[in-house]
Amino acid sequence: MKKVKTIGIILASLLLVFVIAACDSGGGSSDDFSGTELVVGIWGGNDAETAGMEQLKTDFEAKTGATLTYRLYTDYNTQLQADLIAGTAPDVFYVDVNFFPFLDSISVLEPLDRNDVNASAFFDNLVNGFIGGSGDFYAVPKDFSTLALYVNTDMLSDVGLTTADVPGSWEDLVTWLPGFQEKLDEHYGANSVQAMTFNIDLARNLHILTRGGATVVGSDSMPTINSPGVISNFQIYMDLKHTNAVNRPQDLGSGWNGEAFGTKRTAIMDEGNWVYGYLNSEFSDVNFEVLNMPTLQGQASSMLFTVGYGLNKASNNKALGLEWIKFATGTDGMATWCKAAGVLPSRQDVADAIDVKASPSLETHLEQVQYAVPWSMGLYGNIINDQYQNFVLDAINGNISVEDAFKQVQEQSELQIGN
Repeated sequence: MKKVKTIGIILASLLLVFVIAACDSGGGSSDDFSGTELVVGIWGGNDAETAGMEQLKTDFEAKTGATLTYRLYTDYNTQLQADLIAGTAPDVFYVDVNFFPFLDSISVLEPLDRNDVNASAFFDNLVNGFIGGSGDFYAVPKDFSTLALYVNTDMLSDVGLTTADVPGSWEDLVTWLPGFQEKLDEHYGANSVQAMTFNIDLARNLHILTRGGATVVGSDSMPTINSPGVISNFQIYMDLKHTNAVNRPQDLGSGWNGEAFGTKRTAIMDEGNWVYGYLNSEFSDVNFEVLNMPTLQGQASSMLFTVGYGLNKASNNKALGLEWIKFATGTDGMATWCKAAGVLPSRQDVADAIDVKASPSLETHLEQVQYAVPWSMGLYGNIINDQYQNFVLDAINGNISVEDAFKQVQEQSELQIGN
């Protein structure tokens, strides 16, 4: 189903360009927004995130005199695309960094003045994810997440270890994990606790596959995933699997890493900071520490996920839309949002203001923003990732060779894109 949706997005782009051209009336600016409505497109969140958005709405309406309306999408990219085509899209909407290349390709976003939105205050790695092919800047990052290593400290203690014993590189983990698994089996019983979980998903694996300058997609967004460098980098996942101490959470009867870790089916996982609040609220009996993602080939890295606010190029209400973007991503607005939702601020001054360092676990995620790899793969990333998950999982399970798996990913991705 995802493949059909992705192709539908691409086929719809030409129509969308014409709609945008017809609807774009420029939008004036005004200092008085009383009686004006602004529509902001978002997706749903948990109770804390909903409370944070409602507080932002209250504060913004008090500041501007305008009325703010959230348009909540449940199938975000597909529904937003439909509204863009119909000319009914929100004035401002969320822009996921992974979806940005497509939105940029069909010119639906209004370029933003970097000085006007204070872009220099944001982490460079986040800002760079929203620079289009023209060199213009199109979305202001509202928050971000990175991957880090979560370790159950009670399990380590039970087998006579501490977090200091956990290796800091993937290479060393490969040799250390079998012994750790033996200790877990001896203490808890065979097959009771897996030493570590991992995921076969480009959203998790991209930073590994691109070590040493290897590329998964080219500048034209076409796949280059069948390259020798990518295949060589992937070998670390095969090595982890062959330890017999690492498995997918689904193979442990869990839907995702957080569930496997919370239910004490695994001792170590690599996960984003969204799991931090989940563990504290749903599994408060699980004691854990958060470590930097391991190095590979002597290089530190992680994955980076971010969402920005973009201004609809066809909006008749651009001045108020820009006012919202500056408000929600300014120091006060971002502090309100991040404190309520428990997410990481996309600028250092806000991180200091809300004292992220008070939580060593969240500070670890924050520090990785400097070198993490953004989750963005051009126009056809979802197609390539679908094929990657299909065929590379077969390689992990020993059904086909790694070389054959990546050849199939390349060929099937090209076929899907061609269609």
